[in-house]
Amino acid sequence: MGKCFADNGNKCTILRTKNCKGCKFFKTQKQAEESEKKAMNRIESLDTHMRDNIINLYFLGGFR
Repeated sequence: MGKCFADNGNKCTILRTKNCKGCKFFKTQKQAEESEKKAMNRIESLDTHMRDNIINLYFLGGFR
């Protein structure tokens, strides 16, 4: 088991408490990068209206 992408050494950057053993959010840095690429490919495959709403909500902070 490698190091989790969210483990900065002192704490977990995702959860309030650091308890890596058995954590359901555990991913290596490579797995996290692959997951992000997959999500972005999915967003890019959507129609323009849906894609713009997702980008606005999650990356810009709200719906138009």
